[in-house]
Amino acid sequence: MRVSTNVQSMVAQRYVQQHTEELAREDSQLSSGERIVRSADDPAGLAISEKMKSLIRSNSQAERNTNDSVSLLQVAEGALNTMQGISTRLRELSMQAASDTVSDMDRSIIDKEFQHLSQEVERITASTSFNGNNIIQGKESVYDLQIGVNADKNLDQIHYDMGKIMDSSNNFGISGINVRSKESAQNSLSALDNMMSEISGSRAQLGSMSNRMNSVIQNLQISNENVSSSNSKIRDADMAREAANRAKIQISQSASLALLKLSNDQPAVILKLVS
Repeated sequence: MRVSTNVQSMVAQRYVQQHTEELAREDSQLSSGERIVRSADDPAGLAISEKMKSLIRSNSQAERNTNDSVSLLQVAEGALNTMQGISTRLRELSMQAASDTVSDMDRSIIDKEFQHLSQEVERITASTSFNGNNIIQGKESVYDLQIGVNADKNLDQIHYDMGKIMDSSNNFGISGINVRSKESAQNSLSALDNMMSEISGSRAQLGSMSNRMNSVIQNLQISNENVSSSNSKIRDADMAREAANRAKIQISQSASLALLKLSNDQPAVILKLVS
């Protein structure tokens, strides 16, 4: 029996320290809800989880980008809808002026509305914008819409080029047209038909792109759900298991403390040998 060195106490102290550290780790996991609180808990799992977290946030931003793209298409389609209504009225005025049942004076009055509406078409084309950028003025309306998490032009971007969707040059071909005479009114009908066809085709194209964007959003949401589920399995704590582990560690800590007390009291027994 020795007094100077109490090995049993040293062993008990080591276990008490070990169980105290384990209990502190369990408390941090239970309070945070995460299995990996620090890198030492699971270095490989942390690396995989951080990559997944980056992908989740990128997916969420891609979804916001796509929603913004849908908004852009809706603004463009709304402007074209207004312009289509104007073109219908322009054709109606041309039809009215093309008949001999109206006089030249009547045609000059009709032409005033015709010119104002033509100017409005030009104004809408030049002024329709999204976030400060023109979106229906032909060659000036070119965008790369980032709808994926990488930089692949074929897989992660959709190219929006209004110049390829419709030709708005020369005010859709009606610039300079008037209905001040029967002949000019009759000649304007074909130009107005071309304008209406151009706008209708453009609206159909924008509607198709908008439907495609909605499919992209659904795909991104599903992808985000799956990646989040995978990340949760790696990163999040199983609260029931961690609570059970904590109870187990508390019992082990109590046992270690009891052993430490006994080992610390044991050298006092030696005093009976010298008393």
